[in-house]
Amino acid sequence: MNCVYQVVGRKDSGKTLTIEIAARKLKEMGYTVAVVKHTHHVINPDSKDTARFMRSGADVVILHSNDCMWFWECKETEYLDLIPADVVLIEGFESVNLGNKFVIERPEDAESIAREIVNRAESCSSDIPLMIRGVNPEKRKKLIFYKLMKKWGVKEVKLLET
Repeated sequence: MNCVYQVVGRKDSGKTLTIEIAARKLKEMGYTVAVVKHTHHVINPDSKDTARFMRSGADVVILHSNDCMWFWECKETEYLDLIPADVVLIEGFESVNLGNKFVIERPEDAESIAREIVNRAESCSSDIPLMIRGVNPEKRKKLIFYKLMKKWGVKEVKLLET
C-alpha cells in the first residue's frame, strides 16, 4: 500500500492549495505522487460511449485523447492499491477514511498542513520499499497494467501488428 494522505474541509478552505504545495515539495524530493480528487459531479454521463461500455459489462474503461488518458473502474476505492506512486494525496471523501486524514479550515493553514504531510511521507516512504519486484521507481508507472492484469487473472497479452 502507498502512503495515503487525505485532505478534507469545506468549500474554499484550502484543500486544493494544500495538495498543490505538498505535491510540489514531494516531487522536488523525488517521490512519485498521485492525486485523487472527489467530485459530486457525474464524470461519465449515461449518454456517453464510455458509460455504455461500463453498462455492457466491461471491468475497466480507458478513454484516451491526444493529451490525456482517463481510467474508469467504478468499484468504490479499490483502485488506490493499483496506483503506482510513492505517495497518494486525496482531496475530499470526507465521510470515508482512506488514509491519514487532515482537516483544513482556512487557506492560511495550507502551508503548515502540507509541511506535515511531507514530513509524514518521508517516514512512511522509509518504511515501504521504493522498488517493486526490483524495478526502478521511474518504471513504476508501467506497472499499473501489470497490476490490473494480475487482479483480473489475465495470464497473457498478445500484440498484433496491423
